Amino acid sequence: MYNNKKHINSLLLRYLNQYLSKNNLHMKFVVKNIKNRIENNKPITIKQFKSIIKFIEREVEFVTYNRNQIFQIFEPIIEREVITYGNDLTPHFK
Repeated sequence: MYNNKKHINSLLLRYLNQYLSKNNLHMKFVVKNIKNRIENNKPITIKQFKSIIKFIEREVEFVTYNRNQIFQIFEPIIEREVITYGNDLTPHFK
């Protein structure tokens, strides 16, 4: 059911729009940034996902899932963090 990236994007957009419609949401700026990234087919960062997972896990559709399972569902649209180390000596061996 959640194996289609397009479906995951539309699902998350639906929830983000729902959260943005709430007057008492204190992190509208963050939610708007996430929404913009999704609409532009860009992946969201892990930090952005962590900021909204507390809302997603309360949704009826996900109430039976734990955080790891929810993360796995949304993993296709989450940016992978690439760690580069500054100890590359390649230029010295040319």
